[in-house]
Amino acid sequence: MSIRAIVLAVLLVIPACQKSECGSNASCAPAENDASADASSQDIADDATTTAGPTWRDSLKVCWTDLSCKRAFVISHGGDWSLSDFPYDSQSAFHRAADKGADGIKTDVHVTKDNVAVVTHSSPLLSYETTDCGGKKVEEMTADEVTKCHIFPSDTETFQRLDTVLEWARGKVVLMLTVKEPVDFPRAIQTVIEHDALDYVFLETGVGDLQNAVTKSPDWQKSWYNASVDSEADLDTVIQTVKSPRVAFLEISVAYQEAENAKMAGLLSQKIHPAGMRGFVSTIHLPAVADHQALWDAGFDVIMTYNLDNALIARKAVNAARGITPN
Repeated sequence: MSIRAIVLAVLLVIPACQKSECGSNASCAPAENDASADASSQDIADDATTTAGPTWRDSLKVCWTDLSCKRAFVISHGGDWSLSDFPYDSQSAFHRAADKGADGIKTDVHVTKDNVAVVTHSSPLLSYETTDCGGKKVEEMTADEVTKCHIFPSDTETFQRLDTVLEWARGKVVLMLTVKEPVDFPRAIQTVIEHDALDYVFLETGVGDLQNAVTKSPDWQKSWYNASVDSEADLDTVIQTVKSPRVAFLEISVAYQEAENAKMAGLLSQKIHPAGMRGFVSTIHLPAVADHQALWDAGFDVIMTYNLDNALIARKAVNAARGITPN
């Protein structure tokens, strides 16, 4: 065979291998030996971000919105934070979550009086969230003022602009934005569009906000959404009334999930998945490895966790059992 023919053959094989990111083509995915099975989350994260072309870590089009992909996903709630040294919703907590191998990070959004989306959980800012801006309302501050406020307990880290976080996340990790005030949805959506982040960002919304606030943005159907439901009636509203292909995830609230636990697997298999949506659930505080695994075994696809370390252990076991690599 000529050199030219060999090169052509290799180029034809590469795209097929890239399609196996979600595990649907296991024969093309690299096999793991005992040494690689013991690799750290950091190694996995590094491998994912250096792979040529998009992967599930930086593109919603890869596995996230493809139901044929059986990959289990983990979203870190507010980043991998701690009360002592990695503040909630901070840059350091986001970095630590991505470095450990989280598939996504959930963060919170408010909009300032000069119409800039910023990453903060509350407004007014609470005393246990900031060391020097407690009681101040984000919507009455400029972005410059908000980003000078320190995040408790740090005396160096400050609140961030959303556009700063979007640019940092590009090529690293998927983001879920929880927009805290319904009136802020249009600006949050526009910020995502302005920064070409539609393929790695989705917004969390309730059913009422989805119908009444999200649609106030003329570009709302360009973005992806996670709709949170508190009842089967809410679920039916999303599926039968909203009927938007951009609602890719349906989040079962913790209270509803616990109350309806016996029928949850049926709802996932009979309503949520047939509608083309992934089942999304948030854990209780500090869940064990087994708690995460039980949710995936029940049929949920995406878990937002308050204990990233345990979630990553469980995710690796679940994906390995499904023949999905890297896991």
